[in-house]
Amino acid sequence: MLNFAWAVLAGFALGTPAVPFGLSISLAPPVALIAVLLGAAGCLLSAVFAAGWLRAQWLVRRSKRRPVTAGPTPGTRRNRLDSPTGLRARRVVNRYGVIGFGIIGPALFGTWGSAMLGTALGLPRWRLIGWLMAGVTLWCTVMLLASEAVIDAFGLR
Repeated sequence: MLNFAWAVLAGFALGTPAVPFGLSISLAPPVALIAVLLGAAGCLLSAVFAAGWLRAQWLVRRSKRRPVTAGPTPGTRRNRLDSPTGLRARRVVNRYGVIGFGIIGPALFGTWGSAMLGTALGLPRWRLIGWLMAGVTLWCTVMLLASEAVIDAFGLR
């Protein structure tokens, strides 16, 4: 039972890469997968809701600011999502939508990163959570199969 709890915590902290950890602490493959998925679900929910709350606070604060008369012209301020990671996320969302971002996001940006970026980009909360969970499930299954193949190939059992 303690190993299951450790795997859930690893899934919360790491996301998909926690699957080999779950296998290394002697959990059966389906149990390790379930533990990591539970942890990743907690990660996604907490990250999306926390980022959504922060985004809402930021938008309220931004709307209350007085317009600046001196300084850079409007529209020339650098957006924080203009970094390479933000631009990549925006390209994925523009090309594939929420579904594509949910499936590809965990592989490109990690569990925490894709949840935060999706929320920062203003994607619908519950659709984002659902598709990110589908993506995390897909990538955890791929990681489980790859880990099992490596364990069998090197005879580590």
